[in-house]
Amino acid sequence: MSDKMILGAQLFTVRDYMKNEEDFAKTMDKIAKIGYKYVQVSGIGDVSPKAIKKAVDDTGLKVILTHTNPDRVLKETDAVIEEHSLFGCDGIGIGGIFNYRPWGIESFKRFADDYAPAIEKITKAGKKFLYHNHKFEFERCEDGKLFLEYIMNASPDLMLTFDTYWAQAGGADPAAAIEKYAPKIFTTHLKDMRIINDAQVMAEVGEGNMNFDRIIDSCIKAGIKYHMVEQDIVPADPFESLEISYKNIMARYGQYFE
Repeated sequence: MSDKMILGAQLFTVRDYMKNEEDFAKTMDKIAKIGYKYVQVSGIGDVSPKAIKKAVDDTGLKVILTHTNPDRVLKETDAVIEEHSLFGCDGIGIGGIFNYRPWGIESFKRFADDYAPAIEKITKAGKKFLYHNHKFEFERCEDGKLFLEYIMNASPDLMLTFDTYWAQAGGADPAAAIEKYAPKIFTTHLKDMRIINDAQVMAEVGEGNMNFDRIIDSCIKAGIKYHMVEQDIVPADPFESLEISYKNIMARYGQYFE
């Protein structure tokens, strides 16, 4: 890999087209034809690690990280590590801690205690344990600290999948947060925000109101390598959504990405 940043597709965007192994293979082919060389595996249906590896081998795509069932990461850590090694992925991620409600200092301590053995195993295997933020992490505990700060400190080896849209929705400045938390950020999720009928909605990168000039500049300065394009909710064709974001990013910031 070069010193340039890596741009990939978060497959959760096209989750409805990955219910089985045949559809997964077709989806990976479509993603590669858009121009992406890297992906995050998330939201898949009944797709085995062997099928993921075959799709990777057939398309030339590389899996940078996943979102994996948190219970499996917790209780089947060795198997999860082995599966990720099979398809050549070093980032083992979870999408949040929604089963630790009500959130607060005690629940964050419980999360840290519960996941400590898994994080230790993952780290010893040469992989990264990744946590993905939504907007609730930008709420403050009774001591004034952000929920996010407690989660980040659950382990010195925990890294972030930093979602720019959800940071913005949580009232944060995504670029400033990237600069502040850079040492803990393994990858970003890039998605834009627009306002329709006085409501926040997700948009393709470059089609909304977020300051991506600042966001990309902050990522460059912070040395963050990996960036995944995502749109959780797409009113039309999700493949077209990923293509619009890809073309917009490469047209404006292509010199910084491979």
